[in-house]
Amino acid sequence: MPNKDELLRALQLGGIVAEHDNLLSECFVRHPVLTELTNDQKDLILGAKGAGKSALWKEIRDSKHKYETISNVELQLVTNPAGDPEFRDILVAIGNDEFPDVDELRVAWRLYLLAQFWRGARELINPDLRQQIGTEIDRYGIIPKKESGLKAAFAFAVAKARALKQLKVSWTSGVALEFDEDQLKAGGSAAAIPFNDMIAAINESLSTVDRRIWLILDRLDEIILGDEARENQVLKGLLLAYRDMSDFPCARLKVFLRDDVYQRVTSIGHFPALTHVRSKAAGPIRWELEDLLLLVVRRFVANKPIVEFLGLDADSKLTPELRRKIFYSLFPAKVDKGRAAETFKWIVDRITDGNGVATPRDLLSVIDAARIFQLEQMQREGRDLPGTQLFAEDALRRAVRKVAKDNLETRIFAEYPDLREPIEAFRGGKADHNDETLRHLLGSRADDIVRRLERVGFLFRRSRDGAQMWTVPFFYSFALDMTRGASFDLAVPAEGHEEVNLREDNLAAHPDSDQR
Repeated sequence: MPNKDELLRALQLGGIVAEHDNLLSECFVRHPVLTELTNDQKDLILGAKGAGKSALWKEIRDSKHKYETISNVELQLVTNPAGDPEFRDILVAIGNDEFPDVDELRVAWRLYLLAQFWRGARELINPDLRQQIGTEIDRYGIIPKKESGLKAAFAFAVAKARALKQLKVSWTSGVALEFDEDQLKAGGSAAAIPFNDMIAAINESLSTVDRRIWLILDRLDEIILGDEARENQVLKGLLLAYRDMSDFPCARLKVFLRDDVYQRVTSIGHFPALTHVRSKAAGPIRWELEDLLLLVVRRFVANKPIVEFLGLDADSKLTPELRRKIFYSLFPAKVDKGRAAETFKWIVDRITDGNGVATPRDLLSVIDAARIFQLEQMQREGRDLPGTQLFAEDALRRAVRKVAKDNLETRIFAEYPDLREPIEAFRGGKADHNDETLRHLLGSRADDIVRRLERVGFLFRRSRDGAQMWTVPFFYSFALDMTRGASFDLAVPAEGHEEVNLREDNLAAHPDSDQR
């Protein structure tokens, strides 16, 4: 029987990112959105970063045999699942003066997606139809003559969209892409290219052989870091192109997108037929407490030493009762003595952002960080934990704090660098604000900044003791060493309310009844 130090060292929780998660298939928890996806009811899969969007397409790609409804679907990933997205490389290589507008981007996306549908379909369909459609594809220069990867294919689509408008793209240094000028200008104008006829022909040819193609687009929230205006243009162009191509049952585009980004892009106006797009959106993905517990417990019992350590039957069904028994065999009953919340809810509450979202990624990150902190504590103090417990309260507090700080850097500062300064203005202060204290803190642009902070989950609106206020959630309060409580005078103090300094590891956050 291994000791606890050995168990923690050997413990494997899988990759935090779905693309690198070797336990994803074995430990996969089916979310209701998966059914909408596999039944082809929804095309736009929305959710927060780390909510499990990528896990859905990875599951249906790697375990397609489990899902009868997609048995005749060819899944084609048309963005790079790891490393920098090729779209970003191409878009940042276009100079400011030549960056395409929404209409050009809509054409570029239609060209790119049509080319990818054809690449997927041409080996599946009848040879006569292949020749007929291929002639049209060649006539209008939809695919570059030289076979290329996704990056060059997208660059070609952007360059062609510009050329059809009699404009030329000059790539910045580091990107050298040359395409056949006759091919770029084939068609004369975007209006002259029969997009609908060609995609309809591909759709019909697939139907005759009972095959379908789904193009998978993911990681689009990273398409242009730090430039919301450009990102809005690019993604609006994509959604307009999707709208144009969404009525063909054998040629589907499946877009996996952050819900806050989707809301931002679709709220900027001048978006014809938006209802048609919204009707095909699933989610946003949200996780119930019991589903998150199942997700965590499955990761633990995927480790054979843990199963043996707890004396479990490897074939036992993970009923709700057994999940709790396993979790609380390894974790303390509570983190903060005297509080009502049990440990698992305590963790989830403290990784929940202002939009009410707690993600599997953050949850697994906390537990893995606690594993490291617990090992360090065992080595430093040589103190064992009671019974089968592997994690102490202090390791969990430190883990939540670490993940909160990492999250602030990677989820907000990295993607919205202009929000760093206003967010840092909250550091060391109180978590609850009214409009007046926010204007004092953020200056003349407070209203605009607050809207953006609300959208990214850094602030949420609530009411307490009859007072309307804005609150920084636990997660980001931890990251900024903030104190729970109001930065303004409440007309009627909350009975029994206590302020808690989140800078002290051995103190609790404020009562759960005081959190949304």
